[in-house]
Amino acid sequence: MKKIRSALIYLAILVSVPAVNAQSLGRVGSPVDIVTTPTAGTVLMGGGSDVDAAFTWMIQKSGGGDFVVIRATGTDAYNDYIYGLGPANSVETFLINSKTLANDSVIVQAIRKAEAVFFTGGDQNDYISNYKGTALGAALDYLINVKHTPIGGTSAGMAIQGYVYYDGITNVLSPNVLGNPYLSASGIRYNDFLRNPFLQKTICETHFNTKGGLTSNGIQGRQGRLMTFLARMITDSSMVDVKSIACDEKTAVCIDENGVGMVVGLGKAYFLRQWCAAPEKCIPNQPLTWTNGVQVYKINGPGSYTAPPSFSRSVNLTNWTTVMGGFYEFWTVNTGVLTIGQTTGTPVICNPVAVNDILEEVDIHIYPNPTSGQFTISLSENNATITITDMLGRPVEQLQATQPSTQLQLEDNGVYVVFIQTKDGISARKLIVNR
Repeated sequence: MKKIRSALIYLAILVSVPAVNAQSLGRVGSPVDIVTTPTAGTVLMGGGSDVDAAFTWMIQKSGGGDFVVIRATGTDAYNDYIYGLGPANSVETFLINSKTLANDSVIVQAIRKAEAVFFTGGDQNDYISNYKGTALGAALDYLINVKHTPIGGTSAGMAIQGYVYYDGITNVLSPNVLGNPYLSASGIRYNDFLRNPFLQKTICETHFNTKGGLTSNGIQGRQGRLMTFLARMITDSSMVDVKSIACDEKTAVCIDENGVGMVVGLGKAYFLRQWCAAPEKCIPNQPLTWTNGVQVYKINGPGSYTAPPSFSRSVNLTNWTTVMGGFYEFWTVNTGVLTIGQTTGTPVICNPVAVNDILEEVDIHIYPNPTSGQFTISLSENNATITITDMLGRPVEQLQATQPSTQLQLEDNGVYVVFIQTKDGISARKLIVNR
């Protein structure tokens, strides 16, 4: 009898072991991977009810390959849902909630084989703290930039897609952070996780018109906190031409391999871009003032979960000026008070500083900065074109540098952008003159 009982226990243990890795929550479709040729794409979904059209688009981009869902908490609920939306070979969900699992060779190799990858919602810091700097992080970079696998996410899964992201630890609300942009502490991170094409110098925001609190003048949503994030990107990191893509719930932006972002779903998508000058005041414990603010292109989704992505509702992210199906407005902040819906900008005409392929890591030093007028630009090579513009993009100085060190002087107070063009590309740095 003991032998029979032992055998039954052993059999029960064998049956309970899943056929795939222990951190796979399950797989539907074919148990055998296939190899297809995917086409690059990125899905930014604002949370709430999922947008069928975005998943169908990803399946098409995958070439009908193997679809992987990555989550830090939760169940395999996406498996049957996604599998029912198109001809994917399989859909499998992986629960990865530690660096140990993110470095597990079996899990990482399984994910590298995927032809589409989607991050669920939850807490974006679970993804950042557990995946950044791991084998999984390297695999995601391979999938995006080498294999050209379509990738996307909803809610927290969207928030991590930009080169710039907010880790969400402090979870600031618009009415609070407008009065102190630094309540978000060190939560704004730069260029250290995903490298999605067309999302350089771009931060993504979700649940846009529902979460985020109510401002003193009655604006519901995350508009205010996003303005502080953009202001800090300029102030803290000397970025120019900063951008953001935000989505309401039940809404998604599908960015194709050519950089065209198409809006699907029931709500709106928002494409924010710096309008002219930097914030006048973005310092700790003081209300934000940014009178130039941002230009916003708003696009309504088609009003359906299933209507496919279309160029008729789109922004070309290679230039941010080729747009269809929406309308422009301007947002500004004055002493912590956000104003949206303005039909003209301040100033009315502005040429935002826009440079393609800016090299952020080039070895360039400008000192002193801030300066009383005279300053030195130190380069790592002897041949470069230096162009200095004001924050309206108007050139104030240009020269050819033939030495590693160049001394210059500007007479007028203000904030300037120094562009250095070498054989490798263009780099930009902010310069402050305060005589």
